[in-house]
This record gives sequence, C-alpha cells and structure tokens, in this order.
Amino acid sequence: MLEGAPSAAELEEAQAVIAGQVPSTPAVAVPHLSAALGRETWLKLECLSPIRSFKYRGGLCAVRAIKSSGAAGVVTVSTGNHGQGVAYAGRRLGVPVTVVAPRFSEPGKLAAIRDLGGEVQLRGDTVTEAEAAAQEMAAARDLLYLEDGEDRWLMAGAATVLAELLEQAPPLDSVIVQVGGGNLVAASLLAARASGSQVQIVGVQSTAAPGATLSWQEGRIHPAESHTIAGGIATERPGRLSLMVMKALLGSIVLVDDEDLWRSVGTLLRTTGMAVEPSGSAGVAAVERFGDDIGGERVGVILTGGWIGGSALARVAAQLASAAEEG
Repeated sequence: MLEGAPSAAELEEAQAVIAGQVPSTPAVAVPHLSAALGRETWLKLECLSPIRSFKYRGGLCAVRAIKSSGAAGVVTVSTGNHGQGVAYAGRRLGVPVTVVAPRFSEPGKLAAIRDLGGEVQLRGDTVTEAEAAAQEMAAARDLLYLEDGEDRWLMAGAATVLAELLEQAPPLDSVIVQVGGGNLVAASLLAARASGSQVQIVGVQSTAAPGATLSWQEGRIHPAESHTIAGGIATERPGRLSLMVMKALLGSIVLVDDEDLWRSVGTLLRTTGMAVEPSGSAGVAAVERFGDDIGGERVGVILTGGWIGGSALARVAAQLASAAEEG
C-alpha cells in the first residue's frame, strides 16, 4: 500500500467517472510508424480528446471531488494542458477555476484555458514562482489549491489512460510514458499494477527539464531548471506523491534532448499525418533514440497532447522537406 496514492477501488471509480463523461480515445497501430520504429507500435491518441490532451481525465476526477467538498473554487498552476483539463472540468461541473501560469507559457494554450472558462493569472518567471503565487492566491480568496503530482484524484484520472490502452491493444511489452511532474507516469504504474499486467512502464523526460529524473535517482526532491521546448513536460520537480510512486514502482527513465523531440514530431507527421506537440511525441523520441534498449516487440506510446503552434509546425515541415530533398 502506497500511502496517499489512489487505491484500486479509487482507480475503478475514476474509470467509471471518465466513461460516464467522455468517450474513450482511440488506440491504433500505424504500419508506417511501426516500420519506422522497427516494432509494432500502438498509439494512444490523447491528442484527439476534447481538449487535445489527456489532462481532462484528472481534471474531471479532481474537480468532482472538490465540488463534493463544498469548496468555493479551485486554483492551480499550469503552463497549459493541465490548466485546460481543470478548466474543462470546472465548466462541466460548475466549479470556478483560476489557473496561475508562469510568464513563459505558450499564449495559445493560455487562450484555450480562457475559452474553457478558466481565469488566467500570469505570475513569475518559473513554475516554482507561479506555485508560490498560486498558494498565496488560494489563501487570500479561500480557494482550494490543486497541485499536479500531489493529488490522488488527478492521479486516479490519469491512470485511466493506461487502463484503456491495455484493454484496447493486444498485450504490450512496454509503454513509454512522458515525465514532467510525474503524475502520468505514477498513474500508469498504478494502473499497470492494478490490472495485473506484466507490461513494463518506461519514463521519458527531457534533458532540458530533468528534475523528476534526478529526484527519482536520488530518492528525494531535486529541483532542476527547465529550459525545454516541450511545455507539457516543462516542470522543475516532481510532486511528492508522484515521486513516492515512482520510487516504489518505476524501473527506468530515459532522457531525450529537444532535437530528439523535434525529430519525433516530424516522424509522427510523416508516418501518421498527425501534428503532435513535442511533449506529446516524447515516447516516439525515446524509441527512436534508444532503440533496442527499450525492450519488446510490441510497444505502446501515449500521444499526450496535440497543441503545436504554427511556427513549430512550420519548422517541422521544413525539416521534412529538407530530408526529402536529401533522400
């Protein structure tokens, strides 16, 4: 028993909550991508969710719990996707949501939070500074502070991604899971254990934002500066709850650099026609970079988000055009 982590019963409850709110996202094996990666590769298409990210899952479960507690509203910190998930849930469930974002956050994602009914406050130049501002705001406004990586219902909701994938795909040898604050990888580890599956969960993080990897290696919170292009995993440290689960259950994390992430976005665009943000393609980057070091003939990859801006997409298209001319 991992104290504070969602129980098997809570994981099942989260699955029922999500199934009652939103249809499952597809899971597919794309032959061209499988050929490029040298193994049968199953994609969980969270980029096709209502908010183009998996974050609505934890948002729905956590905001549902907050509403039942009678809290007046919720404040959280996000560079984009998590904030969208909480705002989406708040609109559906009638709970006011304020999202505090560091100033470097992508404007398109912040606009999407506002479109979903969330109030956006820009505070600080780092995630850590934004977190401090959010905690002050929660106390001043009598709101509940919701921290990604620290909330059992956010984790239970995120666990439904892997639970669905394991039901949709043939038996998988490994699943590559993005690591930022650690909530998704911790949730995936719990879901795999609850299902009885022997699938290996492999974390992937950016070398330009390695806080969770360093913390996992050292067994304690080790913050590290974040400079990655991948906003969805641009965090400086893991949540304590997430780290506890990672320490107990995670066997391996691999690190990819930002050029690997750009390349993987191009690989997905070329082989599937899907435009996925760099953090969403990190699982593909891991397989491309580490090859046989990631075991198994059948691998699962979670495309966690589809928020890619026009300039980023133009860069990837130019890289593909250049490669075509050379090849």
